[in-house]
Amino acid sequence: MLRYSFADDGGQRRRFVAVQAAKGAVGAVLAVGFFVLVDQPDLVEALALAGLMAPALLAVLGLTRLPVPLLEQVSLSLFALLVGYMAALTGGLSSPLLVWFVLVPAEAALSGGRPAVVRAGLAAGLALVVLAGLEAQGALPAARLTLPGALPLWAIYAASVLTALVQAVLVAAAAQDRQRAADAAAAEGAAMYRFLADNSMDLITRHSTDGCVRFASPATHALLGRAPEEILGLAPAELVHPDDLKVVQAALMEAAYFGGLGEAQVRLRHKDGRHVWAEIRCRPGAGGDIVAVTRDITERKAQERALVEARDAALGASRAKSRFLANMSHELRTPLNAIIGFSEVMTREMFGPVGPRYQEYSRLIFESGTHLLDLINSVLDMSKIEAGKFELAEELFDLEETVQSAVRFLKIPAERAGVAMTLDVAPGARRIYADRRAVKQILVNLLSNGVKYTPPGGTVHVRAEASAQGVMLAVSDTGTGISQEDLKRLGQPFEQVEGAETRAKEGTGLGLALVKALAAMHGGAAELSSVLGEGTTVSVRLPYAAVDEVGGRLSSAKIIPFRAAS
Repeated sequence: MLRYSFADDGGQRRRFVAVQAAKGAVGAVLAVGFFVLVDQPDLVEALALAGLMAPALLAVLGLTRLPVPLLEQVSLSLFALLVGYMAALTGGLSSPLLVWFVLVPAEAALSGGRPAVVRAGLAAGLALVVLAGLEAQGALPAARLTLPGALPLWAIYAASVLTALVQAVLVAAAAQDRQRAADAAAAEGAAMYRFLADNSMDLITRHSTDGCVRFASPATHALLGRAPEEILGLAPAELVHPDDLKVVQAALMEAAYFGGLGEAQVRLRHKDGRHVWAEIRCRPGAGGDIVAVTRDITERKAQERALVEARDAALGASRAKSRFLANMSHELRTPLNAIIGFSEVMTREMFGPVGPRYQEYSRLIFESGTHLLDLINSVLDMSKIEAGKFELAEELFDLEETVQSAVRFLKIPAERAGVAMTLDVAPGARRIYADRRAVKQILVNLLSNGVKYTPPGGTVHVRAEASAQGVMLAVSDTGTGISQEDLKRLGQPFEQVEGAETRAKEGTGLGLALVKALAAMHGGAAELSSVLGEGTTVSVRLPYAAVDEVGGRLSSAKIIPFRAAS
């Protein structure tokens, strides 16, 4: 289906209508002259006169939505056919109308480029060859120019040449209008291009295929401290840093030889000797040249460098912190083990009685040392995880036994606090595939927090269940709860809830951070939900820990080692 819009052709449709209307008017004048000077035409002559006036019909069709290129092709074909037909009626190769064949390719030049002219020339040549063949075979009718009562030959030749001259004038005028319109469009485009180039903050350059600069916009003043004329004819080696030469050459080659978009970030040499970071984008231009747009990215590079330096400094500080914590933990554990061991000996009076008061002192030393050792172990574990040196030792083990062991570990602190502990392990979760020590650490940390922040008479409950999505461990308490503002901070190392009730509690703020890190090492996550005044629930999901009845893992995946954010 042909679709066309009047807005698609600009002045082309108007020119076509004007030329065809003028040709139709000339044909009408010739037809009237025939009626006046000769006589009423017969059928053959009527066809010739109708062909002369056919452009008027094409002018009317030009006012419709028919595509102009189609109408122009029809016009050229009819014109060539008409000239050949009338030449056959007026003497063949000796006809005064042969000169009209020259006008066929001339008119075709108005409708398009070289292909249209070639097609019109071939059509005119074919009509002339057919005419010559018919004359050679003697198949042409008698020339009507020599019939009795016909006009003198000189008058006929003069009328034919005059008509062709009028036709040529119309074609030349239309061609001149078309050329003026093309020149005006080109001038307008050049002016717009110059305006954009002169006012652009980016440098616009045009390069030959070897990279030499052929044009440069005034942005050279701001970017390079030079006038545009100063860089004309310069090769890339004279403008860019030596280390960036291959990069810019590759970008220019991509545009020149492969017709693609070339990009490069290079350092350009400023007039004062310093180098300016710039981003160059190249694309193919007219005539085989390359058009490049260059933007100053010095500030962006400085920001990127500052970010890299800040990141390196943060990573260095984090590594130094981890090394310090690890060294400190190792240094403190050695004397602490001795303190704990000797205080336990004195508490149990293994080498004789020490008296009630000293026994009480020994018990306090033992409990304080044990608590301090637990804190140091937490710090050491966290530093190992952040350093990526904490390795999982996954195995198939009895989760219910591990949960009971964790509950027994917190039994005495829970009894002292007046808190009850309950557990519920679903049958499908009694055996799991994970790191036993890490899972116990998760449970001990969560139970310890639950006992610590639950008032006397409260309850801490442990629940474990399994599904196709993995194993879910949940520890809930009926304690003081956590506000929504504090929930956002918890889980980060050394973060604790600030409050009158919590400030009196011991701890480093590493418990939940360790839980989250250990869960992440198993490919899972820890979620914290709480209502202030009602209690808190921490759910730990281990997606690859569930096993079937025979101990095979229900799902498996490559677990990426956990790395703490630095």
